Amino acid sequence: MKGLYFSVLLLTLSGCQTMDAMQEDISDLSNSLFSSEDMSEESQDAFLKAQEAFYEADNVRKKHAQLNAQERSLWVELEDDYNILLAAPSKATEKESYFSDSTLADSVMMQSLKFIELVEKGE
Repeated sequence: MKGLYFSVLLLTLSGCQTMDAMQEDISDLSNSLFSSEDMSEESQDAFLKAQEAFYEADNVRKKHAQLNAQERSLWVELEDDYNILLAAPSKATEKESYFSDSTLADSVMMQSLKFIELVEKGE
C-alpha cells in the first residue's frame, strides 16, 4: 500500500512544471490520501500543521533567490523530511526514531521555523 502511494507521489511530482503546480498536486494528493486512508484525527491535524509550516518555509525560500550553504542544507533536509511525511501522512504523530521524542510532523514544523528564522536573520 505504501509503495502505491509513493509511486503515485513520484508520478504526480514528475509531471509538475512549476513549484506552485507541485504544491497544488501535493495538496490534491494529500486530500486523496486522507479520503482513502484511515487516519486518526490527531494524525491528520499534525500532518496539516506540518504541511502549512512547510508551505510557509517554501514561500520564504521563493522570496530569497540567494540562499547561503547553511540555508540550502537545511532546506534539503526539510524537503526530504516533508517528502517522507507526504509518503505516509498517517504516521505524522509517530516518533521520528527510537532515540527521539519528536514526531515526523514536529520535525518538519521545527525545521520550517528554523529555516524561516535563518533566512530572515540573514537579510
